[in-house]
Amino acid sequence: MRKDTMSLVNFVIIWGIPTFMVVRGYLKMNTDDRKSAMHDFRSRRFIFTIGFIVIGSFFAHLGTLFGVSIMKIMGITLMFLGGILSMLTIWKKSKIRSLLIFVILTISSYIYVM
Repeated sequence: MRKDTMSLVNFVIIWGIPTFMVVRGYLKMNTDDRKSAMHDFRSRRFIFTIGFIVIGSFFAHLGTLFGVSIMKIMGITLMFLGGILSMLTIWKKSKIRSLLIFVILTISSYIYVM
């Protein structure tokens, strides 16, 4: 297999399986749980923390797959911004956890850059 084909296979596995599992879990929920999940997904806290990290890593993967460096840089920036915002929201509860999030996202950003 060529590198491009292998990258596409990895992309489909990395993003396809979790997406399928989330959609399947959402469809199995009752209406009250669905409303609660949608309320949580639409909250500012979720969008600016987990949302930025997920969208950023998705863009970084797409940029790597298609060889578009601006998309990759955009994705890394969103990931880093989401990591900093996650770190700030968790800082009040646990300083060690917030630093762990920052270290993990810094390492993953470094891996994407290299």
